[in-house]
Amino acid sequence: MERVRNRLKTALRALNSLETVLSEPGDSPIVRDAAIQRFEYTFEAAWKAAQLFLAVVEGMPPRG
Repeated sequence: MERVRNRLKTALRALNSLETVLSEPGDSPIVRDAAIQRFEYTFEAAWKAAQLFLAVVEGMPPRG
């Protein structure tokens, strides 16, 4: 269960990082690129947390 908590914490930190870059003013290409990269990282972190949660807590084996 500790691994699930760690993955959820990682996903939350990634989300906070994404929210930070989205609150930046302006439409510069650098801010846009940073937002895209942080979105990808946040999505992956949340996906991995969800998969582990389902495997550990709900007993669903990973697919694919």
